Amino acid sequence: MRKAASVLLAFACALPPAPARAAADAAEAVSTARGAFLAGRYDDAESAWRYLSELGVAAPEPEINLALTLRDLGQHEAATAQWLKASLLEGADGFSWNQRAWSYLATGRQREAREAFTKAIDRSSTTAMQAEANVGLGLSYILDAKPKAAEAPLRRAGISGPYAISVSAQLTAEAALMSGDRQTALTYLRQAVDVDPANNEALRGLAKALAEAGDNRAAWRAYKKVLSLDAKDADARKAYDKAGRFITGDLDAAAGVRRIARPVLDPDRTDTPLPAAPRPIRVGLFGAPDGRPAVMTRAYVMSNSPFKVNSVSHGVLRDNGRPFDQWEVDFRPENGLVEVRDASRNILFTSKTPFSFVPDAKRGSVLIKTAKITDQIGVDPGDREVRGAVEVVPNPWGFRLVQVAPIEQYLIGVVSLLLPIDSPPQALRAQAVVSRTAAYWATENREETLERCDLLDDDSTQRTIGVSGEMTSAAEAVADTEGLFLALKGRAARVLQHGDSGGTTEDGSETGEPGLEHLVSVQDSAHPSIPWRTPVELERYTHESPPQGLFSEAAAVATPNATRWMRVVDAREMRLRVERRKDLGTIRRVRVAGRTATGRVRALEVIGTDGSAIYSGRKEIDELLGPGSLRSTLFTVQPLMDGKRLSRLILWGAGTGSGLGFPRGGALGQAALGVPWREIVRHYFPRLEVKDFLHPDAPKAAVPAAVGPYKRTLDFHKKPKGK
Repeated sequence: MRKAASVLLAFACALPPAPARAAADAAEAVSTARGAFLAGRYDDAESAWRYLSELGVAAPEPEINLALTLRDLGQHEAATAQWLKASLLEGADGFSWNQRAWSYLATGRQREAREAFTKAIDRSSTTAMQAEANVGLGLSYILDAKPKAAEAPLRRAGISGPYAISVSAQLTAEAALMSGDRQTALTYLRQAVDVDPANNEALRGLAKALAEAGDNRAAWRAYKKVLSLDAKDADARKAYDKAGRFITGDLDAAAGVRRIARPVLDPDRTDTPLPAAPRPIRVGLFGAPDGRPAVMTRAYVMSNSPFKVNSVSHGVLRDNGRPFDQWEVDFRPENGLVEVRDASRNILFTSKTPFSFVPDAKRGSVLIKTAKITDQIGVDPGDREVRGAVEVVPNPWGFRLVQVAPIEQYLIGVVSLLLPIDSPPQALRAQAVVSRTAAYWATENREETLERCDLLDDDSTQRTIGVSGEMTSAAEAVADTEGLFLALKGRAARVLQHGDSGGTTEDGSETGEPGLEHLVSVQDSAHPSIPWRTPVELERYTHESPPQGLFSEAAAVATPNATRWMRVVDAREMRLRVERRKDLGTIRRVRVAGRTATGRVRALEVIGTDGSAIYSGRKEIDELLGPGSLRSTLFTVQPLMDGKRLSRLILWGAGTGSGLGFPRGGALGQAALGVPWREIVRHYFPRLEVKDFLHPDAPKAAVPAAVGPYKRTLDFHKKPKGK
């Protein structure tokens, strides 16, 4: 256990004492501790921090780092002793007192925890630390079966800290349910979900509370959202089916599904020129969780212009389609045929092979209405009008739909949906170039399936709902950057996107996935900072408000939970998810088994009474901690114990998404600060170059050497009033 320390001590004793040698030893020990921490070797990290503590150095805060390492080792009593020392040092702030309190809470010492949280409020110089202390106070009362006492600090947490609003509302609802006040619980659960739709714990609680209150329609909608995050949740599926049986009328109407009466795209519009690039793309419509278009048994189609129907096998089937004629596409399971009927339900033709509705107009569109999807879980069933043609691909269970359109026309809906209304023009242009690159790469790296889709219309690559979501500003951005894409060795590069980097993007080589080495880690800030070196620096980073100068904080539409977030995960629900893979018995511990250089979690190890299991990569970690609800893997973990059994996990995190490639929040912020789009994409993709599909041999446009001056200044370190 103390091998690393023994080696370092022996090395130090062999040399004459000197300030320079002591400094070198300290630097080497910090490097050793960091490497061990990243690799999940906490025994070695503990030895290095103890050695630094024995050296008497103060700069890397060895006692605090040792306390965090002991926590990650599951030695909570020993960690508490270290936090006791650290919090009594001169200058100890709210962070140290909060950690001392969490350490008490981890071992079931609620009274001592409350005293420390109260001290943390007095010592805190930021609202984030005060909010955390109030959340801890409220949770300590809940664990101590004193729900009434929990309400006041939890409400203060929601007022003082924007990053704690959702979790404080979730816990307030839990306290209200303990007191038998269901109406108050419903109010706070709704608030928790409204503030953070990814709060799976609150969403599950809301669905259950609505069902118990007899509001079957609202419960059914809530359980549908739960299943859209976690389609494997058997209990939620039962509750969803049960609530649905009590709903009269159309379930789609109960769900508030988007409906469109007729196409809105004007095929005769001449105010904007058509794009010159004819490169087509095949987009699987109604993307489903299995990575393919959803299977449906009925849908209605309507074109905005005269249209024809072409068959892959038999040529033109119909050439007399009129604008706004509504035709029905219906699957007949008894014979496996797809029938197409007119508005009077006369059969126009039948087919077992793919066929397409092709508008005659160059600005033609097809509206898909009232699709009857066999399994709507995880699928947006709303009507959508898409540019170009729509292909119907029959299969033994029904049929799937594929949009076939020029990439430039498809991109208008994509850019419109990925960025909010009133986004800065330079952000829209940067997004257009990134989305075009993703589309080009998809067409060149398509997996061959029956539908031959390049990508889907869901969030798997880049979401779109077609014409109804289009913005004029997005269309202008697509037109202004027509044909421009990001290239690696002359070809479209694989570019990934996410919501918010949390301050630093991830290095593609850290994922272990081949073909991402060109995605390098960059600081997403106007004021680059020194990367974290020690566990406490990472811990403070996830607990505190975003540091000064983050680009995403300059975005007018930035939401608090995108950059910083907090979660409370119930170990009982987590155990049910673990059992889908392997029954480990009672969960004793969850530990981070490895991190990337930016601090993102590579893997988690779950240790139970009957074995252990490793969850590697973002997808598996997400499935463990709450499918669809883990905002990012840049987080730190505080376990709470009930004796030797894990009770809850408290997570503090930064950012939203994978952290790889293009952060939309950062791009919006840079554009708001006056940065041109070329500089934005060059910042996030320094190894790629902008190429022109239409003019591949044209010389590169000059890129401005400097950006400034900025239009805004950023300061997010204001002290709360009275401090």
